[in-house]
Amino acid sequence: MPLEFAAKTDIGMVRVQNEDTVVVDAVLQLAILADGMGGYNAGEVASSIATVAIQEEIESQLQEYRRLQKPEAELPVRQWLMQAVRQANSTIINAARREPEYRGMGTTLVVAWFDPLGSVGIAHVGDSRAYRIRDGLLEQLTRDHSLLQEQIDAGLIRAEDAQFALNRNIVTRAVGIDYQLVVEVHQHEVQAGDLYLLCSDGLSDRIGDEDIFNIVSDAQGDLKMACTMLINAANASGGQDNVSVILIRVPDEE
Repeated sequence: MPLEFAAKTDIGMVRVQNEDTVVVDAVLQLAILADGMGGYNAGEVASSIATVAIQEEIESQLQEYRRLQKPEAELPVRQWLMQAVRQANSTIINAARREPEYRGMGTTLVVAWFDPLGSVGIAHVGDSRAYRIRDGLLEQLTRDHSLLQEQIDAGLIRAEDAQFALNRNIVTRAVGIDYQLVVEVHQHEVQAGDLYLLCSDGLSDRIGDEDIFNIVSDAQGDLKMACTMLINAANASGGQDNVSVILIRVPDEE
């Protein structure tokens, strides 16, 4: 699948540095978005380590698989993604143990890897999200690992009031915090014309799903413009956090 990628990250209107990292690899058909956290520049370090580790692990696994198996054999997408994120987790923890100033650093994460047989594996930890636009409908493919989501699930907070909650940025899972990391991975069939969106909470906290869909639609197929417009809208709504977006389009059948 000749996928089209676009990505953009921005410091926002309040933060003094950008701790988000975005990576797209058109050859591997891989997109990674990490939202780092930690004191000083440790968040930036954690998000950078995570993206590099995942990209290298997926590439290594794919090369080894092609060497040993027939190219048309089914790929263990979910297994590879889980292994790659856990490798990133261990790498961050080990880096923090070596460097005292990095202790406590971590990152949320969302990864989309499109395999050659026509599916996409999506792995995520924390509240960085993946969406899909198909047939004129926007669907959230990930479910936040956050205290706010748990309160919504328990009926303590209504979903429509979530943007006003004081604890909306407290995550219940993060990469680089504990060796016993639970990675959520799902695999979805890809259809011609699909558009996938990965974002940090700097976007989803400031802009609702309806506005995200409308902004992407207003860009009229220009993915780079859509990324810029989404970030501009988040900043216009306060820009309280770094904001990052990746868009991936599957070509139409024709």
